[in-house]
Amino acid sequence: MAPARTPLSLYVHWPYCSFLCRFCAFSKARVPAGGVDHALITRALLAELRTSLAPHSRDKELRSIYFGGGTPSLAQPAHVAQIIEQASRLVPLAANAEITLESNPTSAETDKMAAFKAAGITRYSIGIQTLDDGVLQRMGRLHSGTEALAAANRAASLFPGHVSLDMMFGFESQTVDQWQRELETVLAHANGHLSLYQLTVEPGTPLFRDIRAQRVKRNPDDTLALMYETAVALCRSRGLAHYEVSNYAASPEAQSVHNIGYWQGRQWIGIGPSAHSRFIDPASGTCLRTVRIPDIQRW
Repeated sequence: MAPARTPLSLYVHWPYCSFLCRFCAFSKARVPAGGVDHALITRALLAELRTSLAPHSRDKELRSIYFGGGTPSLAQPAHVAQIIEQASRLVPLAANAEITLESNPTSAETDKMAAFKAAGITRYSIGIQTLDDGVLQRMGRLHSGTEALAAANRAASLFPGHVSLDMMFGFESQTVDQWQRELETVLAHANGHLSLYQLTVEPGTPLFRDIRAQRVKRNPDDTLALMYETAVALCRSRGLAHYEVSNYAASPEAQSVHNIGYWQGRQWIGIGPSAHSRFIDPASGTCLRTVRIPDIQRW
């Protein structure tokens, strides 16, 4: 009998965004005025995929693929399918492999969900962040709270039990009661998984500059702690297990296989601008950590 293959994950970084959120410090770029050259970036990702995954073809299997960004829901579903197909040719997909795509809940992106499912996506992650339209506008988001809930419902119908909703707490002037009401609404539309993050003020972001110039005030630490405790208690009361600092799942099957791999120190390959990797080099047997060039043009 052939020896068991070692689990491996693949992260695909799609760097473009339609807008740049004021709090975001991730590696990203606004969609160019002339639009994204989808064919060009797909060719580049496929080329990097071949050189990165080929050395692992003999003894690894892909437990998860994660399309992150940026905003990978801006990609064309056919190109996402190409990447999944090429990856599975190089390293076999495990049975029931998890394949996640991050998305923003604009109407245009929601309309592409079915095509992404046909492309091979099995898990859908939606960045709602908040249902407050005023906060969404101030933070540079393009969707509304109504669109966010519509996207959550659409995803639940296409990916039952495999939808993750991202929320943030700690926006300026947000109260604990306001956060609780928002979270209760989102829980009514949740389908297996929530990621609840405290707003982090990252150096270099527009939000950081606003706070430093006292144009925006941070919520007090005691208020943020109460918001976190409220989230833990409310999710527990709705049957969601608190399986990581910011993550809650209705069942073990709803947990993020890909992110658990990071937390448990498993091997992963990252492709795309700024993508990180951590793996055992098949040639030398040593553990390597690598990072791709963050600048899109140089990459």
